[in-house]
Amino acid sequence: MPVEALCSQTEAYWFYFGWSRVYERMQKFFTSNEMREAGLDLAEIHEPDLRVLDVGAGTGTLSMQVQERVEAQNLTLIDQSPHMLQQAQAKPALAKASFVLADAHELPFDDDQFDRVVSSGVVYYFPDPVRALREQLRVTKRGGVVLAMGSLQPKPAFVRFFANIFNRFPTEKQYVQWFVDAGFSDVHYKYISNPWNASQYALAIVGTKGDESPQPPRATPPVTTVVSRLRGLFYLPLALARFGVGMAAFAIIGPLQVLNAYKGMRRLEAEQAEAIR
Repeated sequence: MPVEALCSQTEAYWFYFGWSRVYERMQKFFTSNEMREAGLDLAEIHEPDLRVLDVGAGTGTLSMQVQERVEAQNLTLIDQSPHMLQQAQAKPALAKASFVLADAHELPFDDDQFDRVVSSGVVYYFPDPVRALREQLRVTKRGGVVLAMGSLQPKPAFVRFFANIFNRFPTEKQYVQWFVDAGFSDVHYKYISNPWNASQYALAIVGTKGDESPQPPRATPPVTTVVSRLRGLFYLPLALARFGVGMAAFAIIGPLQVLNAYKGMRRLEAEQAEAIR
């Protein structure tokens, strides 16, 4: 069974406490504007008056591209990491957007509030992706669309082994099943990739809140009891162990990804320079 160390809010919070300090500099080696633009096109975000929720917004990387398509005051960013969200709040282009620090499994919004709900590199972090997607369905208006962009299983077996220790890397079938189980209709997807490595695919998947889609009840956080607190204390050593193993795996696959991306970027630059001559 894969460890999937970051499929936990606790371990993910610890990871982004540190990663937030270098996220803006390192993100270009993992995703690209071109990938995100392809996803936003799939979700048909073209009208400036659409109300958009960015789930797991982080430092606002995706929202920076959303605000080029919709009015910033119609954009809401939510994340559980204050360290990431603070960086998004500091961006002048997002000054008129709303920012919410909360758990995506229990969205603090009323039903039918948004025309589009978007996320990038987020859904596979959730301990319960279907529950999180049901909450996104709940806050989406009828006829609205939910978009998730995320990584797929790495192709090389060596990389895939360590990747599945670090985090969950779903298949196309798993992404589709999550959306279907959450209650979406018209679920479909497209492959997206970085321009410097067209063979390393990710996925952009959308689902619609159609007339036949259920209206999920609002999720509520579990009641805190003495037993749950004791369980949390007993879980802490396991969480620390999972986190340590996950970080060891990331120490292997992270530099490999950066190196692969750097080589691809240099190759693309050389090809573009040659084409200009």
